[in-house]
Amino acid sequence: MEPGRTVRRLVRRLGAVPRALSAVTGPRLARRDLRLVSTAGYALAARITEPATPGPHPGLVVSPAIHQGLAGLESWGSPVTAPELARLGYAVLTFDPAGRGASWGEDDHGGPEHADDVRVAVLALREHGVRDVGVLSLSLGVAAAAAALARWPGLDVRWLVDWEGPSDREVITAGGTRMTPAAGHGLDDDTYWVPREAVRHVAALRCGYVRLQAHPDHAQPNELRHAERMLDAARAAPGMPWWRFNDHAPGVGPAEAGWHAGGTRAANRLLLRVLEALRDP
Repeated sequence: MEPGRTVRRLVRRLGAVPRALSAVTGPRLARRDLRLVSTAGYALAARITEPATPGPHPGLVVSPAIHQGLAGLESWGSPVTAPELARLGYAVLTFDPAGRGASWGEDDHGGPEHADDVRVAVLALREHGVRDVGVLSLSLGVAAAAAALARWPGLDVRWLVDWEGPSDREVITAGGTRMTPAAGHGLDDDTYWVPREAVRHVAALRCGYVRLQAHPDHAQPNELRHAERMLDAARAAPGMPWWRFNDHAPGVGPAEAGWHAGGTRAANRLLLRVLEALRDP
């Protein structure tokens, strides 16, 4: 094996040590597996991870990144895990979107079916008896999350935390150079792309919005336009009560505050700090 690769692998393993130690020394958690049913009738695998203490706890639904679901939110490769979020005091609902993991159906890649999955997840977490609900989207998970909260404002979600989600077709495909998983759908295919462009749904949000963005970006190191476009849309959203960028004060954009440091460890610290601050009304 190349020496450089060995060093990088060791650094990644050492970087997970503090997170692994917190899992051993942190508070006890309770887990409950669920079977949700989407509007289309698909059975969805889901799980609630929460503190093993009397509730009600604040609720958190996680809209996962592309190709991810329950398993990804248990892995140190994720910027944050369900147990880490639960140790902040949340009742965390994670799920396999339609077509992924143990869920039925075909992968909708952030389209209307996956937006409905987010809706079903929020309703299921409310039935569990939480105090209130927030939504965390990871990467392309923002497509389904933003669409769900815009389409069904009656879900009464407190806020959406968007971790480095692509804003539109140009960013999702890197200007048309990465067409997987949208093979067969050109950039002029509005029927396919409009439901999956999160920036189009921001104007209809009726909850708080937090954009978390590092430079370099986790997926496209030199891409920052997606954050700027999402924040521009938030500024113009008539029903949005407040918006924030990274861990700065409401209404302070990247021009005034700067970008966050890149890397999984930095993202983990930022996510946990922001979500801890948002936990209580």
